[in-house]
Amino acid sequence: MARLRTVLLLTVAVASAGVTTAGANRWLEIQKDRAVPTSAPVVVKNPTVRILVAAADLPAGQILRAEHLVWTDWPAEGVKDDFMREAGDGDGSGRGGFDGAVVRSSLLAGEPVTERRVVRPGDRGFLAAMLTPGHRAVSVEVDAATGIAGLVFPGDRVDVVLTHVISQEDKGPRRRASETVLQDIRVLALDQRVDDQTGKPLVAKTATLELTAKQVEVVTVAAQLGRLSLSLRSLASAEDGPVEAPGKSYTLDSDASSLLSLKPAQRPKAREVQVTVVRGGERQSKAFPAGWKQ
Repeated sequence: MARLRTVLLLTVAVASAGVTTAGANRWLEIQKDRAVPTSAPVVVKNPTVRILVAAADLPAGQILRAEHLVWTDWPAEGVKDDFMREAGDGDGSGRGGFDGAVVRSSLLAGEPVTERRVVRPGDRGFLAAMLTPGHRAVSVEVDAATGIAGLVFPGDRVDVVLTHVISQEDKGPRRRASETVLQDIRVLALDQRVDDQTGKPLVAKTATLELTAKQVEVVTVAAQLGRLSLSLRSLASAEDGPVEAPGKSYTLDSDASSLLSLKPAQRPKAREVQVTVVRGGERQSKAFPAGWKQ
């Protein structure tokens, strides 16, 4: 009986030792796995090339400035021969030499800029590329007074004012009047200058305006009727639209001078100086304008 008990105790002890050993080995394996750092997956980057793209949506006719273009990374395998690439030793500030060029066909934001999509100053069709679809370009004569002393630049918006003489049906004195014939018109060029890069005033002889087909007829007739002047609009109110419909805003000469609105009998007479000349027994008086000197 005692011998059987001893055998059972030995058996239980051996079994317990085996379980303990197996558990210790498993714990050691877990700790070993935790101690070995897991290697990060290797990410293979495809080579890229920096190319010139549109920074925002650019409509046809947009004059390009530095803020309209930006350099960005592009997959090298997708770069075409006509894409504008950034020079390896440059800082990219040149924007590919497209400053002052005009967008020939609209560009979406992030779309690559190519030579075929723009027209540079001096290229054939440059002015035509500046035109909004459905519009025309017409030049009118201006001078220092009618062209606002050279302070109008391409891209500004103006009103066109006509000053002319009105003939009276009753054969009375001719009247003068001015009226706004066109409003909110875009200036495309002054003489042959189509940009304002210099920022210096330049008194031009002609101003090229962007007009609709009907506005072309209006300004052509107006130029034959009298003198055309440009009235510069504020940039802040460029989206406000016309205040009054064209043809309804006018000023007669009597609105500018209250004397012209008076009837002839009501108009003040010019001051005169009476001079009396005595010859022998004859006396003769003659009136002269005030301030007259012989």
